[in-house]
Amino acid sequence: MTSIVLGTDVGFPGVVLPDARLRDAHFDNATDSWTIDAPDGSTVTARTLIDARASSDATLAVHGMPNLFRVPGPDTAAQVRFVRQCLDLLAQSGSTRIEAKSRVALRWWRRTTPRGRFHLTGSTPGHDDLYRGSASLALADSDVDVDARLAGHLDAIDGRYHWRGTIFGAIPEDVLKGQRILTLSTPTHSAQARVVERTPWGGYTVAGVGAPPFALD
Repeated sequence: MTSIVLGTDVGFPGVVLPDARLRDAHFDNATDSWTIDAPDGSTVTARTLIDARASSDATLAVHGMPNLFRVPGPDTAAQVRFVRQCLDLLAQSGSTRIEAKSRVALRWWRRTTPRGRFHLTGSTPGHDDLYRGSASLALADSDVDVDARLAGHLDAIDGRYHWRGTIFGAIPEDVLKGQRILTLSTPTHSAQARVVERTPWGGYTVAGVGAPPFALD
């Protein structure tokens, strides 16, 4: 399996683009592949994208960004091993999409393996892929249009529906201040959402308990 690698060559087969920017990359949900406009004007497409640029953020993968991994350092060797395990898991499963169930970070004091931490699916959304599309986030003085990717499940312990996902849009940074409880609306449903954290790729993770902002089949 070949990948697009941003930044440093850390040993993955594929195309290394030292000066490319993640914001120039696009994930195609129809083909489960990444395409990026390289600085030289060429267009590169691959199943997976690996961001190997140095960063103080220890995140290796996050929900809402399928087939995308990070190798931020400083423990590059361990991070590369983990990402290789993820790519092997994707190849061995016969799936075309691998996506973290929640934020994944590698800690030196705790061994982390990908099995159980990721959803593996084909090109067609699975049962855990309940909503992808436009939404609106209600702030104190305005509404912000966002792109949302949301999923959820009925918890067997508390009997309540738990949902979570990622939103992208022109969201002000102070959304993480205060109570962080906002209303997220899709064209058909609305729900109270808690803004959990900002992702390394510029979006925000949101979560909620109870009726979700999307239809349940």
